[in-house]
Amino acid sequence: VSEFSASDMGRFIRSALQTLHKVSSKAREHNYFLGGVTHEWVSYYEQRIESDRSCLNEWHAMDSLESRRPPSPDSLRSKPCEREATLTLVRSSLKEIMMSVDLDEVTSKQVRTRLEEVLDMDLGEYKSFIDQEMLVILGQMDAATEIFPHVYLGSEWNASNLEELNKNGVCHILNVTREIDNFFPGMFDYMNVRVYDDEKTDLLKHWDDTYKYINKAQTQGSKVLVHCKMGVSRSASVVIAYAMKAYNWDFKKALEYVQQKRNCIKP
Repeated sequence: VSEFSASDMGRFIRSALQTLHKVSSKAREHNYFLGGVTHEWVSYYEQRIESDRSCLNEWHAMDSLESRRPPSPDSLRSKPCEREATLTLVRSSLKEIMMSVDLDEVTSKQVRTRLEEVLDMDLGEYKSFIDQEMLVILGQMDAATEIFPHVYLGSEWNASNLEELNKNGVCHILNVTREIDNFFPGMFDYMNVRVYDDEKTDLLKHWDDTYKYINKAQTQGSKVLVHCKMGVSRSASVVIAYAMKAYNWDFKKALEYVQQKRNCIKP
């Protein structure tokens, strides 16, 4: 087996970085970008992806996610009867607690602590289940907003509410976050714009792709949920940009229209 010294490895890394910088500089100089005519060859390979959905999920997995989809049900069946009874009890008690507190003031940790007090048991092993149920319950309390007949604007809660997604006829989900997982990757068509909620975030470069995605869903007879963490900033900006291009509106008209539908937005 060949061995490399530290100096050799450093030289290889520097060479690789120099090549990447050179290619990146050339792309900016000639305006090469994904989705442009210079990248049409990429679609040839994208159309030939035949991996299982589970493999694709692993490929797109991100370590920095704050909100993840629940684990496979098969991993929760070590004690089916006892565990199922506990989950049912946790679910019903959690809903009662969340209906009785000020959700604008309480934290998820405080809700879990209160739940442990009510049930008089340690729920450490159920933390992920409780977090997921909290999102579902919150989503049921605050429905996604229909902006256009084929476009809904919502939050992480709405993206995790399978019942609401199905009720609204959503088949496509546009996830405009870096920190939130795709909750149902095997059931819906997803597009991800991986950005954080930061005023320095540049969404402009994504708007042509998001417009095409929403338009594609519409032509397929589907509806789209556009969401971020709260459905206030990032996802609202994407929907406003879509309205401007789809209906030839100026920014003021598009902003006012979306605000009339969902008055909490702050793009």
